[in-house]
Amino acid sequence: MRTVLRGRHALSYCMALLCIVVVGCNDLPTVVGTDVVPGTDTLYASSSLERPFFLSDSTVQRRTPSVNGAFFLFGNTRSDQARVFIEFINYPDLGDGSNYDLISADLTMIPQDYRYGDTTDNSLAISAFELNKAWSANATWDSIWNASGATDYYAVTDRPLAQFTTTITTGADTAVYVPLDTARIKQWLIKGRDSAAVKDIYGMVLLSSSTSSIRQFRNLEGVRQRMQLRVVRQLRDSTSTRDTSFVECAVANFISTAVPRAGEVVIQGGHILDARLLCSLDSIPSNAIILGGTLRVAVNTAASTLGTFGRDEILSLNYVPALGPAINLAARGTSTGEFVFENLGPFLQLLRRNGGRGELFIQPTGVYESWRMNRLHLYTLADDPFRRPRLTVAYMIPGVFVK
Repeated sequence: MRTVLRGRHALSYCMALLCIVVVGCNDLPTVVGTDVVPGTDTLYASSSLERPFFLSDSTVQRRTPSVNGAFFLFGNTRSDQARVFIEFINYPDLGDGSNYDLISADLTMIPQDYRYGDTTDNSLAISAFELNKAWSANATWDSIWNASGATDYYAVTDRPLAQFTTTITTGADTAVYVPLDTARIKQWLIKGRDSAAVKDIYGMVLLSSSTSSIRQFRNLEGVRQRMQLRVVRQLRDSTSTRDTSFVECAVANFISTAVPRAGEVVIQGGHILDARLLCSLDSIPSNAIILGGTLRVAVNTAASTLGTFGRDEILSLNYVPALGPAINLAARGTSTGEFVFENLGPFLQLLRRNGGRGELFIQPTGVYESWRMNRLHLYTLADDPFRRPRLTVAYMIPGVFVK
């Protein structure tokens, strides 16, 4: 019974001392509390500056479908493209097409302030082409376009549904109305009333004619859709009566970005690119109990490309064990671009129980994941020791195992 009590007191002292441990040197693993209670437990702290906690780093791409989000991205830079598929749904019953003329048909787009690329550019240049086959809600860039950029979903040699350019007022959350081919939109409205014929309407693709910037647009505001088709009809038996109808749509966003160069570790939203760290805890003694841990990663701001609102505020740390759900932790960046993931004790214990090695992913999160395109370059394992990714681990070896 006496030995059990001494062990408990030792753990309490160890946990108290752990709160004041600061590790940042190149020395051998530090014995922080040797014989805190004589003959019981020993506390150690070590970092990836001394031990091979990281075996490699790299960039991986994550193709995630993006359909009917609150926002979408549209435009081009010299190395990036953001395109949109639109399929109209819930067509209104406007009656027999022989009884009315379609005065106008336009697509309502709501530009936002976020821009990537040339952040001073306020131009909007759009070409729209009719889609000639059905597309899936699970579609990604690679399932629509091949490596050369070709696709069989539409042809740019066809007559366009729209060709439109304008200048967007800076900072204004006002609508832009893109005029569409009224003759073909009327055909869609007529087919849309027929449950059999509507299946042959696949929608349209929006392509940017500019290479200066990519802008964010609003699709949904709460449950209300702001991206809509607006049509104005005039009955043929009337010289003045006109009415306006709105048609909702399904919106899919497709984004492609430049492939990182060899040796680069990149995080980017939209596409999406994640940083991958192969972590190993093999150098931690097998009889150790991990008490805590901290992971630091730093953004090389000078090498990064940022949109209108600057660097991502938050990044996510993700680990997917062989069994059980994924674990996600978040960290807010400092003014110098460092992201510190703290309280990793349970996280690292789980990694040990799954063999001691695993892939850790640093990812964009929240609005930065799908609706912005900031391209963050992380300092790599080959960079300066105090800028590269650094893992610090605190662990205890029960006194009964210490010789």
